[in-house]
Parts: sequence; C-alpha cells; structure tokens
Amino acid sequence: MIIISIGNEILFGKTINTNASFIADQLYTIGIEVQKVITIADDKEQIFNTITTAFTETNLIVMTGGLGPTKDDITKQVICDYFHVGQKTDDTTLKEIQEMFQRRGFTLNEINRLQASIPEGAIALSNKNGTAPGIFMEKDQKILIAMPGVPFEMKAIVTHELIPLLKNRFQNHHIVIHKEIITAGIGESALSELIEPWELALPKHITLAYLPSPGKLMLRLTGRSDHGEEKILNEELEHQLTLLKKISKSYIISDQNQALEEVIGTLLKQKKGKMAVAESCTGGYLAHLITSVPGSSEYFEGGLVSYSNQIKKEILNVRELNLKKHGAVSEFVVNDMAINTMGLFDVDYTIAISGIAGPSGGTPEKPVGTVWIAVADPVKVIAEKFTFGSEGGREVVIQRAARAALYMFYKLLKGFYH
Repeated sequence: MIIISIGNEILFGKTINTNASFIADQLYTIGIEVQKVITIADDKEQIFNTITTAFTETNLIVMTGGLGPTKDDITKQVICDYFHVGQKTDDTTLKEIQEMFQRRGFTLNEINRLQASIPEGAIALSNKNGTAPGIFMEKDQKILIAMPGVPFEMKAIVTHELIPLLKNRFQNHHIVIHKEIITAGIGESALSELIEPWELALPKHITLAYLPSPGKLMLRLTGRSDHGEEKILNEELEHQLTLLKKISKSYIISDQNQALEEVIGTLLKQKKGKMAVAESCTGGYLAHLITSVPGSSEYFEGGLVSYSNQIKKEILNVRELNLKKHGAVSEFVVNDMAINTMGLFDVDYTIAISGIAGPSGGTPEKPVGTVWIAVADPVKVIAEKFTFGSEGGREVVIQRAARAALYMFYKLLKGFYH
C-alpha cells in the first residue's frame, strides 16, 4: 500500500505532512501496512506518472490533496485521465453541500456545485467537514482512494468512511491485533535496555514498536495470525503485556493513548484534588499543558509565572535568605515556591519550577539547562535537580522541564514518594 501526498506547500516546507502519518496509523490498526510515502507537487504530469509507477508496486493507493475548488486542484481530473473515465455528479454529495451552504447562509455557485463531481464508477466518501468528498475508485483490480488535504476533513473521512469500508472489504482470516501502553520518565534507549530480555523472547508473530512523542513513549505490541484465531492471539498479547508491565511497572502511565497531562487530570478528578503551579523558566508552558486537557477547570486553580526574584519574594514569599545564599535555581527556592503556592491558591497539590533555559545565564556551577523542580502535597515536598543541557536550545529546555515536572507530579499522585 502506498500513500501519495500532493501539495506544493508540503514540498516548500510551509506545511508539515501530518496527513500521511495519521493515515498510516489508522490503516495499520486494521492490518494494512504502508510500503511507501511519496510527496509530489500539484502538477498533472507528476501526479499521473506517480500513480502509474505506484500501481506497479501495489494495488492500493491512498492520496491526499488537490481536491479543492480552485484551479490548482487537479487531482480529480488526473484520476479520470488515468482510468479513462469522465465525471458525474454525485447527488448525495450535492445535497450535503447544499445543506451546508444553507446552514452557513452562503449562496451556492457553480464552482461549489462542481465539488459534487466524482469520476464515473467511483464511490463518494462523505465529507461532513467540507465540500470536497473523498473518492474511492476501483478498476482493473486497482484501488485508488483520494481525499482532501485539509487535515480535519481528511481525518473525518478516514475515521467514519474509509476505515469501515476497507475493513469490510478486506476482511479475511488474516488477524492483526494491537495492544498499547504509554510510558514516561524514561528514554527510549534506557527502556529498550531494561526490557531487552523480554523483547528478544517474543514469538515471531508478535512484534514491538517504539513510538516516541513529546513527554511520552508508546510501546505497541502487534500480533498477527493467518488462521483467524483471534481469541488465542488476544490471550497471547495479554500475557506478553503482563510480563512487560512487571518489568517496567514504575514507568507505565496508561494502557490508552493518553498524554501524561491527561492521566494526571484523571487522577486528580478521582482524588477530588485541586492543584496550582509556580513557574519561572518555563514561562507558563506547564500551565498550558495542564489546561490543554478538556475539563481541567475541575482541578486546576491557576498558576503564577514568577520570572523575577522580586515576584518570587513579594508574591510567593520566597525567603530572601534562600535567594541570596542559594540562588533562584536551587532546591531551597523551589521548595518555598511549592509550599507557598499551596497557601496562595488554597489547593491540595502544587508544582514549582526554576531553572536556566538559556542561551545565556549559565555558570560553571549551574550551566544552561539546569532546572530545579518541586512537587508538594499537604504532608511533603519533593525536589529534584535536572541537567537538560543546552542542546536544542531554549525551547527544548522549557519543554523538557515541563514534562519532567508532570512526571514528578504523577509519581506524587501515585504514591511513589514515601
């Protein structure tokens, strides 16, 4: 199976091609694995030649881009040219477009009506978020699927139209099952070393993939069976997951695809607890991560960016002696910040961060990337020093500090600190 991404904006570096990764991930869940991802320009000859070449390697192509109403959107016509067919109006699509325009109070013009045209012999995939339908074209044992390049339109079509269609069409005795767990607080190489004996002992029909992203590392177990023995395969995967959890228990935060801030939100709701934060070098990024979770108002009271020592003293009541003797980036200062934030916001839990994000401000004793983090509840304060280094620049230090703070807070909520 091959993905073809069409768009000058992708080639020019103006747009990141997130569509291909989403499509590949969704197809993988139903046992369809991508052989190749190709990115090309909005050019008739390039699109035609790429389709022609791709069909020598596969009988299934998924394309995105070039289905809009403007003159540079040429994908639909190229599909017609390749399969030697004309275009037809899909009545269902036209009705959906008309209803969408009525709801928005817009007038439907001829260009908009043309959006309802699809190649003859194709199936229209309903686009609830836009006017350009997806196209499912099958001819001569070749399947070509085309969808809009706008991510939120493409995702809706893939989720609600394409995956059910392909799942039903290719349903056979080949079973693919995925099991996932999310880890945090440990790097990919360190985790790989920790679980290496278990991973090497996996049977051949079960594979492990490491899928890192900011603040978390997903481990995806994939089991395959050509005999349709879904129950047996599922039991095997559960057994392997049990073994894995025993080895890496302290780093596993969820068995669902959740970010650490989402897991923390669930824990706080269960405990009926409230939290607040005091940030310095992260400049509000920690509060941003926490409040990016829907429903965070149930447990997040607020935060303070105490960037200067004056604000630390006057609002957070950080002791001047600690600032002068130990400096703003120290265990003593983050402890004061964490404890006093609890009283200031009247909450059950707090996180405090103070560090040197760079590129300047470092010293031999406290180089750029040095960060102190404290987490607190009503009975204890835990502080830890991190040295994130200067590689990647200021933004990377800020992100790493906030993610490390969330993991410390997770451990506090789970009772890992005694």
